[in-house]
Amino acid sequence: MMSGRLMTIGLLLVATIAVRAADDISVQADPHTDFSRFGSFAIRRTTIDSPRPELDNPLFVKKLNTTIRGALGTRGLKETKDGPDLVVDITLSGEDISTTQRGAIRGAGPSPLMYTEGTLTIELSRPGDTSPVWRGIYRDDEKTGSKLMAKLPDDARKLIDRYPKR
Repeated sequence: MMSGRLMTIGLLLVATIAVRAADDISVQADPHTDFSRFGSFAIRRTTIDSPRPELDNPLFVKKLNTTIRGALGTRGLKETKDGPDLVVDITLSGEDISTTQRGAIRGAGPSPLMYTEGTLTIELSRPGDTSPVWRGIYRDDEKTGSKLMAKLPDDARKLIDRYPKR
């Protein structure tokens, strides 16, 4: 009886952690845009808004931009410096979250829960336009900032995989 109850509590705890750790993807595209007309892009701006030194460093930014360039290439777009069809704006915000979770055992107090949350936004716009024709947002949280840093390039690739293929 007691071991069954403990097992149920353990499964609920694991389910709670799994829900918290779930990634969140949101992609929006302008329904009036013919994406087959776009053949080139240029990265215009990469903005990092995070106190995490793992995320706010030039080597990581270079890796993230390289990943996004490659992913856009697999979708049929070529990078160009002169007269691109699309400009790419990348924004990454990250913060440490410190909260508590309810104790798994009756009578136990709350236990601390700490993780790093990151939000990656990739916007593709026509040069000179203020609103994007395509926008992807990927939210991820990991136990540490370094784990988040390791996962974000793959997260960026997952976002770009949702861009319409030429």
